[in-house]
Amino acid sequence: MLNAVKRWLGREDPLTGAARAIDRGRSGIETVLGLPHRLAVPLLRRHFGEAVHPSDEEFRETGKNGYWSLPTPGSEFEVRLFGDDTGRVTVGTIRGTSVYSGLVVVSEWSPENPVAVWQVRLEESATDSARALHDFLLGDASS
Repeated sequence: MLNAVKRWLGREDPLTGAARAIDRGRSGIETVLGLPHRLAVPLLRRHFGEAVHPSDEEFRETGKNGYWSLPTPGSEFEVRLFGDDTGRVTVGTIRGTSVYSGLVVVSEWSPENPVAVWQVRLEESATDSARALHDFLLGDASS
């Protein structure tokens, strides 16, 4: 019984755990954001092994107009890296699913702005949990 009480008292706040999962997803994206396909693939394989999946075979070969699915940092999220028409990884997204559906964390790379700038957005259909996590990530305690 003492162990059960310790586990209950030691439980992490769900929002803190979700924020940590998003941070893990961001670090995976930042590994290759802005790189051309030829340089991104070896890094993805080194960091994630066979857990990285392309949207289709053509994208696997060219890196053009598709995406890589990265291992999920938590069961409530999906992580994708999108390649543009030149084969460069230009957009990374972390999307909430299930309880965090409607939360989108995104970074876009461009030659004019080569630094990863993260945006946290809510879609109209966002769940209450997604809204709470959005406010938590932005440090808005008034909600």
